Amino acid sequence: MSVESRTELVPLRTWFGLRWRGYDRDEVDDYVAELEAELRLVTADRDASEARADALASRLMSVQEENAALQDGLHRICLTPIDPKGLPERLARMVALAEEERREVIRDAQLKALMIVGEAEQRARKLDEEAANKREEIREDFRLAMSARRAEAMRALAELRNVALDEAERIIAEAKVQSARVD
Repeated sequence: MSVESRTELVPLRTWFGLRWRGYDRDEVDDYVAELEAELRLVTADRDASEARADALASRLMSVQEENAALQDGLHRICLTPIDPKGLPERLARMVALAEEERREVIRDAQLKALMIVGEAEQRARKLDEEAANKREEIREDFRLAMSARRAEAMRALAELRNVALDEAERIIAEAKVQSARVD
């Protein structure tokens, strides 16, 4: 997944509008709500893929059971071998062709079943990896946003402290001037 497609999927931002006492609460709440909605979509997609993989696995099992039943039936039929000498040449050829076709059908069914299972497993792994990557990206973005918010809050507190100290010094100086006048 390219960086460009990641930004299109979840446009993450790490800045918020500043207000008197920190970030705009509505912007942060909206941002977190958007992230939660995206995470729910990714989770729903993963769950749907898992359900599809389960359905394909179930389908494969039923095809395998049907295949086993057909093989058992064929095996029972084949236990009583047909004497080719007793059959006309044309029927013997038809039996040989039918046997060859049976082997091909079984081989094709087994290959298709293996392909279906492989594709389903590969898709499930890919979706799990994508979901894990997405969760990690969201966690990292949230951590960075909170770190930046803490740093900004600390800067704002330091500014307020400096303003308060300056104001206190000014008031003390005025008080000293007034005290000197009174004396």
